[in-house]
Amino acid sequence: MYAQTRKQMIQKIHIAKNQLKLDEEGYKMLLLQAVDKPSCAMMTDGELMIVLQVMKAKGFKVKSKKYGKTPEASAYNPVRQSYLDKIKALLVGSGKSWQYVHAICKRSFGKEKLQWCTDEEIYRVLQMLAVYNNRNGIRV
Repeated sequence: MYAQTRKQMIQKIHIAKNQLKLDEEGYKMLLLQAVDKPSCAMMTDGELMIVLQVMKAKGFKVKSKKYGKTPEASAYNPVRQSYLDKIKALLVGSGKSWQYVHAICKRSFGKEKLQWCTDEEIYRVLQMLAVYNNRNGIRV
């Protein structure tokens, strides 16, 4: 697990509270049972970690946004979907996110998202990523 700031731990606790559908009373009872304090603001970093572990034991799952949402093509366009699959493979190989691809689209074609590009433009993005990976010695 990576090092987290106090703010990140408190945010995760509040996300867990919503995900576990705890009301205010149930939430405070959980905090009191876990670390004997009714508020996250009163807790130390170690106590915040304990509360997170208790919430994970109760069923809280952390959802990562590392790569962002994958764009999809319609079922009627298998060529476009194959381009998107190849772009996804190149992104995972290089450790980049979909935000990186959207930035390329904005810079190169003036379009905010990859989904708004034509098939030819998507193919050009695919070529750009392949060149990037080749230059940096990344094999996919």
